Amino acid sequence: MKGFLAILRFTTRLPIPQREDTAERDLISGIRLMPLAGGIIGAVTALIYRALYGFDPAVAAVAAVLSEIVITGGLHQDGLADTFDGLYSGKDRERTLEVMKDSRLGTHGVLALTGTLLLKVALIIALKSPEALFAAPVFSRLAMVYGAAFSRSARQAGLGCLFINGTSGRDALAASIIAAAITLYPAGAAVTAAALMVTPVIALGVVKLCSRRIGGMTGDTLGALGEIAGLGFLVVYCVVIGIA
Repeated sequence: MKGFLAILRFTTRLPIPQREDTAERDLISGIRLMPLAGGIIGAVTALIYRALYGFDPAVAAVAAVLSEIVITGGLHQDGLADTFDGLYSGKDRERTLEVMKDSRLGTHGVLALTGTLLLKVALIIALKSPEALFAAPVFSRLAMVYGAAFSRSARQAGLGCLFINGTSGRDALAASIIAAAITLYPAGAAVTAAALMVTPVIALGVVKLCSRRIGGMTGDTLGALGEIAGLGFLVVYCVVIGIA
């Protein structure tokens, strides 16, 4: 329980009291529970979407996306913007890492962030499915566990380094089981199975790209991976539901 509360406190802005005895090992022990934290985020966004859908579907979609940003404090969106600023800077490894660490937002970060948010809203409007909104953050966080488990840290310090060095393949397997368990009923067996296959592919693809460019993953690239995987899940949902 301490691990779950620690990871929920770190990845959201929910008012969870800080325990004095919380340690880094609690964050590490909670990494496999990231999909469960995603489920809590997804439940809130799905409820907001359902509550506003009768008023206007587009308003409901925008409100759902904004609510997720509010809940997480824009943590993953910040990572996405920093990652694109760095990777598209055209610099060498060290300079790219410096650009990613810079708090200023560049053109590529703005474009990536804007494009991602617009595409997410468009997919939600097309799907008209609270179930998809619930499950998307679950598989988004699952991808981050895979990204941490099957990579090395591009930096020698920081929370990203802590997560990457402390996450194993066993954590990824446990996170996959948790993700499947909490999405099987609302999303359906076909969507869940497809997402379990696609999510690791997305994660390993991002890991390969970042390893080639900067020698591994960082906290920023894990956040970017989460956003990309969330979009990937919505696309998978569209495809599977369309085929069905």
